[in-house]
Amino acid sequence: MAVAGLSSLLTEVEAAVGASRPDAIDASAKAFRANAPPLEVIRAAARGVATHYDRASRAAPRSLAILGAAANLISVMQPRFHALPVLQAVSYVASEKKASTPAKPPLVVSGEVTHLGRSFLFAVRAGDVVEAESIFLGMVDEGWERKMAGDLLFRGALEDMGEGGRKLFLAVKSWQLARSLGFKEARTILRPAVDYLVNGPRDRTAYESILRVLGKEWVDLDALASGGSPLDDEGRAKVLAVTSTASESACIEAILALLREGYAATSIAEGLAVDSARRIVASPGYDAEAARRLLFAHASRFVLAFSRTNERLYALFQAALRLRSPEPSAPLPAPGSAASEGEELCHLAGEFDDRKPREAAARVRAYVARGYSTSRMLDVLANYACRDAARANDGFNLLLADACTAEFLAVKAPAVLMALAKMIAASPKDQAAYESWAPLFLP
Repeated sequence: MAVAGLSSLLTEVEAAVGASRPDAIDASAKAFRANAPPLEVIRAAARGVATHYDRASRAAPRSLAILGAAANLISVMQPRFHALPVLQAVSYVASEKKASTPAKPPLVVSGEVTHLGRSFLFAVRAGDVVEAESIFLGMVDEGWERKMAGDLLFRGALEDMGEGGRKLFLAVKSWQLARSLGFKEARTILRPAVDYLVNGPRDRTAYESILRVLGKEWVDLDALASGGSPLDDEGRAKVLAVTSTASESACIEAILALLREGYAATSIAEGLAVDSARRIVASPGYDAEAARRLLFAHASRFVLAFSRTNERLYALFQAALRLRSPEPSAPLPAPGSAASEGEELCHLAGEFDDRKPREAAARVRAYVARGYSTSRMLDVLANYACRDAARANDGFNLLLADACTAEFLAVKAPAVLMALAKMIAASPKDQAAYESWAPLFLP
């Protein structure tokens, strides 16, 4: 199709998403049939979401996180299925209520970046959304990633654990979405994350607990934030003990002890992500709260890898506090024997279809232990995560597939993929839309 025709189809996607019309799915399918690149469909949907974000509602902009997850999943799926995560994401974002009219363009303040950064944090803490967004959006460049802006966005979110740390998770996913789209129109895409950071529910209790412990201990964050060694078996055992501590202060002190022993902050964060995955595997049913903990641990590890400031250690402390809870225990069944890699994957698919979450988790453990192909496993998990309607599982399958893929590639721990398999198999089954899209996936 000619460029003008494709552009018209993408404009239709944006308009339908912005108006919360169900025909956004049909518009997206038309765009794919016209060979639209998946990221361009995501870009159109993201514009529709961001320009019609209802600032007055103070609701979390989950739609942008789900679009970001879809963009990330494309890389691990077979090309003929690239439309699948996008269509599921669009179906979700088109269903969310939005403002009836698009937001007016924001004011954008320019100036020396370091000064702007300090002013941005002051505005966030003061609850001045107009000031915060004009300063932050002035720091963001259209077309390339300015890390200082990301650092400050994440720093502001780490100070405020309202709604269980949602602000950090949504800031990270919005940033990743902007990155996937080459930071073109980054001001539009990141604006809702800033609005929610300032206007969303506030809770600085955990951050203030961290400051009290750090002040009492006379902590040198610069020294602890630099260098360090990977976790060994002893270190991994100590990380697992962190989230079972009796109090917030004991939890923070346990993390400090690990840092002082010479373990790298990123390695400790990886251990926390694995711990959060283990808790999902052991939890009953489709445990949304356990999933939220894993998503926060994933976002925290991203910040630790992204940032070079010593304040990034707050992400580690907050992740440990967010995970702190009694650990459930539920042994997994032993999977039946399978003769080959392909047979294992066929059995796994059957366990997803039959909704056998514990068996699916055990199957993944056995598959990884046998040293079979990681890429094939990630493809199957991402594909099945995208088959059930995102609206039926509130988008968690897409978000978890993205987070667990990233965490497994970083830490290679089977528990991470076991958690994803368990949640896919436990999720509400609703594949009517997937089946209707089948012609798009033909080779």
